[in-house]
Amino acid sequence: MSLTLIALATAAATHTVQIDHRGTPVQATYSARAEFRTKTVGAKTPNRMDMQRCQWTATIMVDRALSHGPAHSRTISSDREFSGSEHGACTPGRQSGERNLAQHEGAIREHLISVAEADQTPLLTELDAVRNLASN
Repeated sequence: MSLTLIALATAAATHTVQIDHRGTPVQATYSARAEFRTKTVGAKTPNRMDMQRCQWTATIMVDRALSHGPAHSRTISSDREFSGSEHGACTPGRQSGERNLAQHEGAIREHLISVAEADQTPLLTELDAVRNLASN
């Protein structure tokens, strides 16, 4: 059984930066969210100990939103993953990945900040392209 869930990471997983684009301040908010994939592995046989495990993988996605409109809102590609496993089968209400991901909150925050820093040049390039397109 394989199950995919999309959930928001903790509320603290946002980062806001303000950049100057040709004399105009632009505020960009970066938010982390996690996409969870779970898979039950192992066997459950009668008269024996349950050998099933719930393996989970959380892929961290970073979404960017600008203060002056949704036109430049997008998901920034990032490939940070966390994984683990717990005893027992994966069930929809179990949420083992969400519970265990909380212990990685510091690493998620660091990843979010590094993605925001790396996105400054592409963001300025996008804003320049839109400005040039609008002036034509």
